[in-house]
Amino acid sequence: MNPYISFLMEHWMLSTAFVAIAVLLAANEWRHRSMGVTSISPQQLVDFLNHAGGVVVDVRATPRFAQGHILGAINLPQEDFNNRVNTLNKYKSKPVVLVCDTGGVSPKMGQHLKANGFTQLYYLAGGVQAWQSQGLPLVKN
Repeated sequence: MNPYISFLMEHWMLSTAFVAIAVLLAANEWRHRSMGVTSISPQQLVDFLNHAGGVVVDVRATPRFAQGHILGAINLPQEDFNNRVNTLNKYKSKPVVLVCDTGGVSPKMGQHLKANGFTQLYYLAGGVQAWQSQGLPLVKN
């Protein structure tokens, strides 16, 4: 018998778990893409900051932002997002990268921006935690 089939049959629980995780990851990526917001890695964000001329919008609460944020980021907390989204209108034609703690909230905030006419939307995959895990600096207020 083929060794792959033999392995799958002997380790059916492991194989099932692998397939389930792969499906969940694919579904999560599809969900974020259907929101119109593309994920970028911390290294892609560094390149973006150096060359694209866009803006980073940090959607974390103001105290978390003050503890450390990406250089040049604008703080637009999630709880005030809908009321203050108009402050970003001058960036409608520029790339906008949304940042949160772990990358789970920022794609949802991107939907609000898309509904308000923003076209070049990205979010930092893994959020500030991924940024820090890559050894990249944060600045404090």
